[in-house]
Amino acid sequence: MLQADDKPLTKATITSGQLLATLRDNTGSPTDLSGIDSLFHRTDAPNFDAFDPDTRGASAGLNFEHIISGHATEHNAFSPRKGKFAMRQSPDGNSVSLVRDPADDPWAMSSTLQFTVAAPHYIDVDFRCVPLDARRFGARGYAILFFANYMNDVDAIGINFRGMERAGQPESWISADAPPGHRDWNQGGTYRHVDAKTLEYDASHNFKLNTWSYEEPRFSLPFYYGRAAHGMTLIQMFNKSHSDVDEIRFSLFKFKVARFPRPAWDFQYVIRNIQSDREYGFKARLVWKKFISPDDCLHEYESWAAKIRSD
Repeated sequence: MLQADDKPLTKATITSGQLLATLRDNTGSPTDLSGIDSLFHRTDAPNFDAFDPDTRGASAGLNFEHIISGHATEHNAFSPRKGKFAMRQSPDGNSVSLVRDPADDPWAMSSTLQFTVAAPHYIDVDFRCVPLDARRFGARGYAILFFANYMNDVDAIGINFRGMERAGQPESWISADAPPGHRDWNQGGTYRHVDAKTLEYDASHNFKLNTWSYEEPRFSLPFYYGRAAHGMTLIQMFNKSHSDVDEIRFSLFKFKVARFPRPAWDFQYVIRNIQSDREYGFKARLVWKKFISPDDCLHEYESWAAKIRSD
């Protein structure tokens, strides 16, 4: 947590390796969202922001957007955009942390979201949270913590991951574009791990679009990549996929695609059987680099996964 003599920042710019990243706190929300405000590759795409630079309130990558329960409540939508998120920068200048006090959160959840920009083209993410009152999440007992990447122009709308098209089929590359079909579909949808069960939610739920998930296909490895414009790729990888305690889910939404090739390549961190005063969290790595091949994206994930297992 911030100490009494810390000076919270509203904005920080970090250059490391090939990346130039600007990050913001919550002061300007919802006009300027907290998280990664802009991201440039200084060699391969120096004038191309990875994230939507034109739409106010949507220029953000890895912004913490929603905390969602299984029942209807006004707090299901956009609660992380509301209230204070203090930001501080590490002494070496390469990391910033967004810190939320539970008193500023309608879910009574403290959280810390740390971003570290690392050479040559990585942003490492460490998220930790502690719910102080699990009763707020209701009888279904889960929390969906939703993170969004609002992309700039892309060459292909869909996200790509290793997984199974159908149960019993061999693992392969899946290109997922969030088609309609589900009764609660609204311009996109969510993909879950091969071992994960669907989340049940009340019929009266007021934020269903981020709560349901496709039955198929499913992902087998906790990473995905997308093909951005200018030959770039964004890869999003995680240190966990699915357990009885928590899991990662991938989401794709296409609200702007009718006008611009700018999808949201999102993800969810789901806590099941949430308990008061217990710490939860995940580690992630965002990669912004020139696209080489699907196998190169897989190698990026495997190299990082091996490293964090050995740490």
